[in-house]
Amino acid sequence: MVDGLGYAHLIDKNGELTKLDTQSVLFVSIGPSIAIATEAGSVSTYSLDGLKTWTRPMRGDVGERITAIGWAENTLLIAREGHGLVPGEEEALEVEYWHEGQLQKRFDTKRRVISIDGMWMGLDMGGVMFGEEVICELQHPANILLDRGDHCLVGSWFHLHKISNQGIQWSVETTGMVEYVSSNSAGDVVLVAGSDQNDYSDPEPVVVLDSNAEPIEKVDETSSIDDWGEAPAIEIDASELYGVESSYEDLAGFAPAQPTVRGDALMDALNDDLEPVVQSTQDEEDLMLSLSLDSTQIIAPSPDAGGDQQVKAESDGSAIITLDGSGTRDPQERIELWSWIDQSGKEIGNSDRLRVKLIRGHHRFELRIRDNDGRWSSDSIDVRVD
Repeated sequence: MVDGLGYAHLIDKNGELTKLDTQSVLFVSIGPSIAIATEAGSVSTYSLDGLKTWTRPMRGDVGERITAIGWAENTLLIAREGHGLVPGEEEALEVEYWHEGQLQKRFDTKRRVISIDGMWMGLDMGGVMFGEEVICELQHPANILLDRGDHCLVGSWFHLHKISNQGIQWSVETTGMVEYVSSNSAGDVVLVAGSDQNDYSDPEPVVVLDSNAEPIEKVDETSSIDDWGEAPAIEIDASELYGVESSYEDLAGFAPAQPTVRGDALMDALNDDLEPVVQSTQDEEDLMLSLSLDSTQIIAPSPDAGGDQQVKAESDGSAIITLDGSGTRDPQERIELWSWIDQSGKEIGNSDRLRVKLIRGHHRFELRIRDNDGRWSSDSIDVRVD
């Protein structure tokens, strides 16, 4: 058990509590012994009686951060990240294999490893590794990972995936962000729990899954139109679009009378001063935007998280505010992903507008957008609840 101050404790079946000789605990993994990683970058193992049995020597001279630990039978796997520019043979991102206090091997990774169970590893930029090989790519970080031998269960964003060496076997979309995954010893019954990270919405249910069920292929229905579909294109002839329209007089069967204009009146009209036509600033902007859209130039979207907000709390000490990114400029409709990030770095929503419930204090939110070329840009706001 890890308490709120970052201290680790052992509790036996009689309820007796033993405090371990460590603090600022970051990760705990239980295998043949108890492995603990701290925020200072140290990794130690403890016996089930609470005695320290081994401490990993530090790697390099500039400091490091442990990003994940896990057991593969009797081997302890440690994922680390070096601080700054690492010297010599030290790589910025590495995974180490330790067996009975001896380093078995070390290899570098292209992306940060954030979860380990058995030989399976989850990546922060989306993806799952088995050993040194990347098995499949995911669109979101693989934060939760459960080893099942020849396959693993991966919680990523609002999805739970079953992944084997052949790739993704099935995926289930849940109503809440996957935060906890557990299964029975046989692995056929799986519990999934989580939250949509929004206090304004209702609590999310705990989902029970049969991992051995035959997956059903998702088929996109294109024969019908609904609110999420696109209407079929209608082809018309150019003459129908640009042809001369018939007047009401022609349709009625008679021609309008031609007006009679006196010669002197015509000359007076020609001699009148012409008033200059003044284009408004908005018309000029629309013209320039139209010319830009007609050319091959790409206009990158510009995020707008809205202005800073200061609100009064209700009687319960909280306030509901709207994060509004609808002011984001995207003239060519290039945005393919929206993401709201809170001050802890956690993603709380993926739409342009989001309602959140906040307690008294200062809060900071960042709106991130990604266009269809994979480019990211962001804008942030501060919210103060008094």
